Amino acid sequence: MVKLTHLVAGAASLAFAFADTPAPTPAPTPAPTPTPTIPCLVPPADPFAIYEESLAPCTNPPATAAPATTAPATTAPATAAPFSDAIRFCAYNRQVLSEYYGDIYTDVLRNNQNEQFVYSAQLHSITVKSNGECLDAFLDDSGAFQLHTYTCSSSNPNQQWNFNTNRIEHLTHNNLCLVAGAAGTKARVEPCSSSLQQVFSDCSSQSTVSLQFQTCYTDKYLSEYDTGLYADTRRDNINEKFSYDPVAQTIKVNSNGQCLDAFPTEDGKFGLHTYNCDASNANQKWVFEDNRVKHATYPNLCLDSDPTYDDHHAQLWECFPYNRNQCWNLIHA
Repeated sequence: MVKLTHLVAGAASLAFAFADTPAPTPAPTPAPTPTPTIPCLVPPADPFAIYEESLAPCTNPPATAAPATTAPATTAPATAAPFSDAIRFCAYNRQVLSEYYGDIYTDVLRNNQNEQFVYSAQLHSITVKSNGECLDAFLDDSGAFQLHTYTCSSSNPNQQWNFNTNRIEHLTHNNLCLVAGAAGTKARVEPCSSSLQQVFSDCSSQSTVSLQFQTCYTDKYLSEYDTGLYADTRRDNINEKFSYDPVAQTIKVNSNGQCLDAFPTEDGKFGLHTYNCDASNANQKWVFEDNRVKHATYPNLCLDSDPTYDDHHAQLWECFPYNRNQCWNLIHA
């Protein structure tokens, strides 16, 4: 109808231009001029077809009046769902969630699309950019919850999540949280707890994480006193609060502001104390692995608490996989 409107508008302009012209001297009425065929736009049979505009004759076209100008109706703009920019979810140790063939893994940072997710706070969905699917927690045949990605659907209750800066929690399945594993292993979902493995943050803004160290079998807490380290009854004081820097790999105690430090002794062993923090000090490098606190520079040494010691002092000892004295629960404080 675009070209027909132009014809009508042109006729209206001519009528306006000659509105004040005096009437001409009457003349004999000539034979009537045949009604012209007015070109009009013929729509295709398929309304969804892509076509070029073309003119074709209309059958008995009605007289067309100049269209009345009406103010366009103003509609309220639709509110867009608040999607985040692409975000990478880093665990406390700077390992990242990554999608691979529909499963979610904990991995080292590789800066690829498999690590990039989009979180919608309105839809409560988490979409992975590598395959366009959404994080989905479902019950398997054994009644256990499993984690994978699946075709996104806002009506799918398995895909409802809340990311509250520190934790990725399921909104439909009560008390269910995402858990990071060791690098190269699948991430999973478990009952929500204060475990450090359930702490996630945006990799681009991640800083230190606050934590406590609890022995796995004796319910004692690592505590600083006069630069020494002890596994003692919980007192919920500042001496039991630490912060871990995953970039510098340092563990700082809040009570004196110093860092855990392993130093060689004269007998060829290593002592443990706190010392002024220095990111370049190789004695202050630590990593967490399978509930063990391992020294990054001396990887055969682990934080150890022997409950038979009268003074409850903690120490460094050779790492053994199933040594109960070296098992620590890392608790987000």
